[in-house]
Amino acid sequence: MIEFLSERGRANVKDMPPLVQAHFSTLNDMYDPIQNPTGHINMGTAETRLVDREVIDLLEKTQAHMKLVPKNIHYDLFHGADEFRTAIANYWQNIIFGKDYGVCLKPENIVACTGCTVALEMLATMLCDPGDVVLIPAPFYSGFVDDINARAEVIPVGVQCGSDLPKSAFEAALAEQRRMGRRVRAVLFSSPNNPVGTVYSEEAIKNIIEFCMENDLDIISDEIYAQTVHDPGAKWVSTLKLAPKEYMHRVHVTSSFAKDFALSGFRTGFAITFNPDLAKGMQTITYFSAVSTHTQALLTELLKAPELPAVIQTSRERMHVAYKLMEKGLNDIGVKTIPAQAGIFIFGDFSPYLEAQEFVKEHTLWEKIFGTLKVNISPGHLFDAPAPGWFRACYAQDPAVVQEACRRLGTLNK
Repeated sequence: MIEFLSERGRANVKDMPPLVQAHFSTLNDMYDPIQNPTGHINMGTAETRLVDREVIDLLEKTQAHMKLVPKNIHYDLFHGADEFRTAIANYWQNIIFGKDYGVCLKPENIVACTGCTVALEMLATMLCDPGDVVLIPAPFYSGFVDDINARAEVIPVGVQCGSDLPKSAFEAALAEQRRMGRRVRAVLFSSPNNPVGTVYSEEAIKNIIEFCMENDLDIISDEIYAQTVHDPGAKWVSTLKLAPKEYMHRVHVTSSFAKDFALSGFRTGFAITFNPDLAKGMQTITYFSAVSTHTQALLTELLKAPELPAVIQTSRERMHVAYKLMEKGLNDIGVKTIPAQAGIFIFGDFSPYLEAQEFVKEHTLWEKIFGTLKVNISPGHLFDAPAPGWFRACYAQDPAVVQEACRRLGTLNK
C-alpha cells in the first residue's frame, strides 16, 4: 500500500540500519551458559554490560534519596532543565578542560536531547544544507551515515588517513569534493575512535583543527567514549581543549550517558557548543526530542553521586580485562587486531577466512558467522574499512561470554 504514501513517506519504508537490525533480530534468543547455551552472542552493538549491577545499585540508591518536585513531572525547557544542564556542565568541565582551565562550561553551552544520534543530527542540520559534505576519518562509526544523512541529507565522505590524521589526506579529499561541485562544511570524527579504539594524539587532533581553520570549516568531535580509555598508557584530550580560544565557537562536542555510564536505554545525550546562535537553533529543534523530566532529575543526582567515579573506574578496569581476553582469543585463531586503547570494541582482520578479497565475500563470511555460529560481529564495509575482511567486535561483556564467542569463532574453518 505504499502508493498511498508521500514521496518522503516512501523513502522511510525501508529496513533498519544493519547494526540495529542485527541487534533486534536476536534480542529474544540471547546466549546464556545455563538457560540458553546455543543462543546468539551479540557483539555487534556498542553497549557495555560490565557494570550493570553497580550502575543499577547506584541508580536505586540515588532514586531512594531523590526528592521529586512538581517540575519533575511536568514540562520543562525542551533542551534540558537548568539543573540538568548545570550538572552536565560541571561534570564535563572536568573531563574536557579540568578545573583550573581558563574556559568554563556553562548551562547555555549545553543542549540536551534524546541521545547522541539526535545531537549529531541537530548539528548537521544547523551547520549544513542538504547536499553539503562532512569529511570523516575512516574507518568510522557506521551510524554517522544515518545520523547526518537520513533526515538532514548531509553527505558523509570517508577519508582514509590512519590514526595520524595528516592534513594532506583531508586537503586531497576537500579538493576532490570541490572538483565534484560539492561544498564541504565540516569534519566529524569520534574521539576515541569507533570502531578501532584508537586514542588520537594531540598532534593528530591539531592536524584536524589546523586544516579546518585554514579552510573555514566546523569540527564535530564525538566524545561519547571519553571515559572508557582503558589503556593506562593512553592519554586522551578533548578537541575543545586543543582548539584556540578564537576558534572554539567552531568546535562542537557530542556525548551521552549511553556508553561511559552503561545507560544506553536512557536515550539521553547532548551537544556542547560555544556558538550561541547554533545553541539557540538546536534549542528550537529539541521541541521534537526532549528528554523526560524525570530522567533528567535522576541523571542530575547521578552526576553528583560520590560513588560515580568508582563505578567509572571499575568499568575501565573490567573493560581492559575483557579487551585483552578478546584480543588473545582472536589472535589465537589467526585474526590480527589493531591495538585498542579505548571504547568497547576491537577491529580484527578476518581476511584469511575470505574466499576472495572482495567485499561481497566479506558479507558471505558475515552470514556464516551470524547465521551458523550465532555470533553477531559487524563487517568492515559498514565502517568504510580500507579493505575487505575487517570486523568490529564489541567485547564489553562477562568474560564467559567473550570466551564462548572466541570458541565459536575458532570453528570457522571446521
